[in-house]
Amino acid sequence: MLSFFIARRHLFSRKAHSVINLIAVVSVVAIAVPVMALVVILSFHNGLSEFIGQMYSEFDAEVRVTPREGLFFEGDTLRRQLEALPEVAAVSATVEQNVLLTYSDRQWIATLRGVDANYDFVVPIEQRVIQGRYRLQNGDLNEAVIGKGIAYALGVQTALLEPLRIYAIRPGGGYTSFLPRSLYNTASVRPSGIYALDEQTDARYLFVPIALAQELIGTGRRISSLEIRMMAGISPERGKALIQRVAGEGFDVQSRFEQKETIYRMVTQEKWIIYLLMMFVVVIAALSLVGSLVMLAADKEQDREMLLAMGGTLRLLRGVFTWEGVLITATGVIIGIGLGLGFALFQQQFGIIKMAGEAFLMDAYPVRLEAGDVVAIAAGVGMLGTAVSALTAAGLVGRNRQRN
Repeated sequence: MLSFFIARRHLFSRKAHSVINLIAVVSVVAIAVPVMALVVILSFHNGLSEFIGQMYSEFDAEVRVTPREGLFFEGDTLRRQLEALPEVAAVSATVEQNVLLTYSDRQWIATLRGVDANYDFVVPIEQRVIQGRYRLQNGDLNEAVIGKGIAYALGVQTALLEPLRIYAIRPGGGYTSFLPRSLYNTASVRPSGIYALDEQTDARYLFVPIALAQELIGTGRRISSLEIRMMAGISPERGKALIQRVAGEGFDVQSRFEQKETIYRMVTQEKWIIYLLMMFVVVIAALSLVGSLVMLAADKEQDREMLLAMGGTLRLLRGVFTWEGVLITATGVIIGIGLGLGFALFQQQFGIIKMAGEAFLMDAYPVRLEAGDVVAIAAGVGMLGTAVSALTAAGLVGRNRQRN
């Protein structure tokens, strides 16, 4: 294509060392810097999203089954049916209810989650234990694993032998918080471990044996939910469909995403909001192309007149200016993506940017590169650069037509 050949010669000729070429270099840098920033910021965001996903995968099951009506249900039959499925790796039963905790002279409202012996095969919560161990039974003694927020609020230490006391409202006792203690079921447990997840979760949940929870709450053999881990290679969507088919219409079946839908959706939306905001920066940077093309047109005025005298058309001239803008944009995109990928890989390897404070369970910002992000960045910046170049070229050629 003749217009592309002329544009390339204008920009990359070895003999061209004018101020115009320096302006073109500045335009390349103006494009490369926000592109690099986009690659780095999205890679950091992907890393944090992956960390959040891994964190909740150690607290929420891949698939959860709960009754559509009421809080509890008889789950023995359904559990056996689910365990018979070849796609299911493990099934665990849980019981949940809000309770009052007391330790020394302190009190705290929390959610009691009673779990069976299979729970740590379904949800690897023990990987989040930061003090003590994940153990709910020590001989005949009941123990509990509590969140870091609960431990902080009550002043619990696993090294101390002082028991944690649990108060649960007896069935039919109502839900007012001013009931006398005689209307509560009570139990004492020893804190065996403290886990850390996020501020809201570990200030809310504690784990105890399911038999103790059923006795406290008064549910008998009824349970709140069935937590399911699928076999490796079974997608959440397929797993949910299989479980729903077995469970029937009387149960809600939720994937891990649906259990924390608000959080996962917020993380996804936040990523594209960041992308759009950074694209506004790219738009401003792309406007530097206007100055470059105008200066280039002024510098190459004699060449332009010669081209028209030799039979060149205004369309060809417009194509030359457009291609010059596209080449500047493409060069900036390539350099920016290369620098961004290099920085992200360096952060991934050495963790040079550290987390501030102790809010996260990691020292440095995590990074994950995604090919889709690179394609979206290249396509978005490329289209913006092409649009700005085409509009500028049309304006330059229109002015040339009026002058002639």
